[in-house]
Amino acid sequence: MSSKSLISFVIYGFLLLSLCNSLKDNAVDGTRAYFHALKISSLPSSDVCKESSKDLNEGSSSLKLVHKFGPCNPHRTSAAPASSFTEILRRDKLRVDSIIQARRSMNLTSSAEHVKRSVPFYNLPAPGVDYIVNVEIGTPKKEVPLIFDTGSSVIWTQCKPCKACYPKVPVFDPTKSTSFKALPCSSTQCQLLRHGCSSSKCTYKTTYVDNSSSAGIYATETISFNHLRYDFKNILIGCSDQVSGDSDGQSGIMGLNRSPVSFSSQTANIYNNLFSYCIPSNPGSTGHLTFGGKVSNDVKFSPISKTSPSSDYDIKMTGISVGGRRLLIDASAFKIDSIIDSGTVFTRLPPKAYSTLRSLFREMMKGFPLSDQDIFLDTCYDFSNYSTVAIPSISVFFKDGVEMDIDVSGIMFPVGSKVYCLGFAELDDEVSIFGASQQKTHTVVFDGVKERIGFAPGGCD
Repeated sequence: MSSKSLISFVIYGFLLLSLCNSLKDNAVDGTRAYFHALKISSLPSSDVCKESSKDLNEGSSSLKLVHKFGPCNPHRTSAAPASSFTEILRRDKLRVDSIIQARRSMNLTSSAEHVKRSVPFYNLPAPGVDYIVNVEIGTPKKEVPLIFDTGSSVIWTQCKPCKACYPKVPVFDPTKSTSFKALPCSSTQCQLLRHGCSSSKCTYKTTYVDNSSSAGIYATETISFNHLRYDFKNILIGCSDQVSGDSDGQSGIMGLNRSPVSFSSQTANIYNNLFSYCIPSNPGSTGHLTFGGKVSNDVKFSPISKTSPSSDYDIKMTGISVGGRRLLIDASAFKIDSIIDSGTVFTRLPPKAYSTLRSLFREMMKGFPLSDQDIFLDTCYDFSNYSTVAIPSISVFFKDGVEMDIDVSGIMFPVGSKVYCLGFAELDDEVSIFGASQQKTHTVVFDGVKERIGFAPGGCD
């Protein structure tokens, strides 16, 4: 190492140490870490599955949450490539565009009761997040991989005979199931769903902003979890015989929003309208999607907004801290509630909140040159010359004093060989979204009875 490089290295280390000590001295809790050690890699793919060590609590039922292209997915094929960063960005943008479109159509300036009467539920494009659960449908049971999605309503899967179906993923054959019952047009359920009819069967068709679609019939069927003896009978599902768009390794979607036809709502009487999940930090680990059970004292709750659309999970974000320093943001910057969404990859913040976050983060990272990636993530760094980097912590605050420390895997996102970007982006004042990347490793609890959402660290371990 040249003398010039050595001097630069020493100066940078001194500045970083001084900053850490300054933040620690001003902290409420001097033991907290306000910088994380980020290990830099060239994004190697893991071939070893690390199972979650989290024990189930009494009265709960749980499904493994696995990455579609990770080693923990039993249906993964060796030829299946992981989603490219460009593809993740494309799907994420479509997801956000659809949320904005849906919110505009609901006219949020109307009363909550008007929203509930006029728009019972809506569906969003397949999430940009690549995590699935494997469930069993029918009698006898057929295992199918489904995207878990807090932004969708009904649980649906592709069915035979297929006019057009996703290739290389399981297809359910209703003619071989003794528990399958097509929903007749004359049924009360069909009339409430406000969909069409064909040959006396209740039909549906959903078209998304990316021109992908799903069409088929509604039916009731038995849903099972492979480790439980209990079967969920007469669950309303969508049986799709015509789908278009990219499958990316799933047969359908498990809808978990607040509409009455979501799987969580249909099983609410069994699990007291309570479910939770933990998204793991990397594709080589498992998380969980859990229904019911006891709520840990570690979970801190924030109330679901009274003005939230009847199908969504909105709570009030009240602040952000970077490196232990609370951002000086006027409360008006958080006038729009934040959607807690499992299908949006990156958190979207109102302009004033995001610009303040970005400025302080860049200030604390000024020892590293910015890297222009020409994407909507505008704070990126090339760490090619480093094996480990100290990055500032980020915490998000919600109503009722809830503080959530973002895991290091949710602060910076790898976009290429040793290039990482801040996993937050700006959105207009119409919508704020708390994305899945920032939820990683936390237990996220949805309590429908008390209408609240809670967070606790260490949810996957």
